[in-house]
Amino acid sequence: MTRRAPAPLTNDPLTERALSWLVHLHSGDETAQDWDDYHDWKMAHPSHAEAAARAEHVWSRLGPALKPPRRLARRAAGTLAVCLVLSGGGALAVGAFPGWFADQATGLGEIRTVALDDGSSVVMDSDTRFDIDFTAPQRRLRLFDGQIFVTVAADAARPFIVEAGGGEVQALGTAFNIRHDGTKTAVSVTEHAVRVSLTKPAATVDLAQGHGVDFDPATGLGRPHAVDVENVTAWRRGEILFDGRPLGAVVAEMGRYRRGAIFFTDDRLKHLPVTGMFSTRDADEFFMALEKTLPVRVLRLPYLTLIRPRDN
Repeated sequence: MTRRAPAPLTNDPLTERALSWLVHLHSGDETAQDWDDYHDWKMAHPSHAEAAARAEHVWSRLGPALKPPRRLARRAAGTLAVCLVLSGGGALAVGAFPGWFADQATGLGEIRTVALDDGSSVVMDSDTRFDIDFTAPQRRLRLFDGQIFVTVAADAARPFIVEAGGGEVQALGTAFNIRHDGTKTAVSVTEHAVRVSLTKPAATVDLAQGHGVDFDPATGLGRPHAVDVENVTAWRRGEILFDGRPLGAVVAEMGRYRRGAIFFTDDRLKHLPVTGMFSTRDADEFFMALEKTLPVRVLRLPYLTLIRPRDN
């Protein structure tokens, strides 16, 4: 007898319930009794079994990318223990894990201002880490990942430099924004000027107020371009503006401010254009706006959000 394939995922409460079960059963907090209860729920009615088949089909497509926070924490703890053993139980060789022990760090959704000893200030975006290295000849920050807005206190005798992504940004004035995500780094100047330098490949450019530049090790230093300062720094107010950005990029950006994984059941949805101003503090509002303006439905579960085509 040929087994019938699961029906497509729909806006069905039973399927949502089955997905909730699966999220919990792979959370790291599950027990043997939980698995028994899930099996009993599936067997309680044919509609439950069909819903479970749909949910399990979706889950299998997501694959190993789903790693709930608790399990990640346990894995990180295990890695840390191995590092301690390899380093003789003493000082940890942190070079292999840049940012793990940064001087300053923010959590998901956290925006915080740090006052530096020289009178400068740094506004940190969500999920951001950097080190501080102030010496007599210079002031230096090392941005591991995330986004910061720097207001620099004047001190001609001590240059202010931010390292990120293989490059350096030296303040020639007052304020600038810098974001480092993966390998790409973006710099925008809001007041006066900065000097951006790369060593490999060697390149230098001076940026004036209202201009920005991107760089990464693979492609080098890009061309300076005009930027909308208000839009670039809107994150400091808890807002992000998108103007025709693909939904996939928008979701990735908003995902920096909330816990859990976000997946598309149909990759074609990632190319839908999105325009609007959204609050980084209200994920519900963001997903509701998507459902109102785009042909999508959003299913939100603990640690998991699924974006799928709207039912016809």
